Amino acid sequence: MRVKHWIAGGVAACSALVIAATAALAQVATVTVDELNVRRGPGTSHPVTFVLREGDRVEIIRRQGSWAFVVGERGGEGWVFAQYLSASAPPPRPSPSPSPTNDVFRSTGTIDNARYDGSGEAQLVIGRQNRDGSISLTSGRFSIEYIGTVRSNFEGAVELQVNQFRSSEMGYRTVPASGTCNIQTSGGTSISRSFCSVTGSGIDHGRSNFTSR
Repeated sequence: MRVKHWIAGGVAACSALVIAATAALAQVATVTVDELNVRRGPGTSHPVTFVLREGDRVEIIRRQGSWAFVVGERGGEGWVFAQYLSASAPPPRPSPSPSPTNDVFRSTGTIDNARYDGSGEAQLVIGRQNRDGSISLTSGRFSIEYIGTVRSNFEGAVELQVNQFRSSEMGYRTVPASGTCNIQTSGGTSISRSFCSVTGSGIDHGRSNFTSR
């Protein structure tokens, strides 16, 4: 019995040392790409369980080859490609600005959605050449984006035909969607108001209103 107790005690002590060593090796890092898939195992053959976004902070628990097991500050736990992690925070991402290929409109105001109701920001991006467009509503950790094609843009009234949707509530996965966004812009740079309504598999918060201050 004493031998068994001694063995059990030794195993417990070793386990404690392993846990302590793992904790000591834990490192905080920042995601450096737009989207980084979190997988169940160290390889692309494993299913994706979460999607991290640029700027997200994670704790690296252990490494295996070119993969790292992380726990995300915003959520998500699993394996990611370590090349897209930086131990130091990346420089602030510059805000999109009007360019030869895009028109960008921004405003602060009030967001009304089934998952969030309060102040936030709206951003509309319209491609000048291919007529691609998107409108995003964000506030803190809440984010929702409607992506599609601009069907009309006349005297500040923009109609966006939506074919894709993603949000923080769905782990930032981009999913097929069907619907429209009607957006009123002003001054060539800001958004007065918008109303979006889309449907799709797993989407239960596809209706959003935005009103500028």
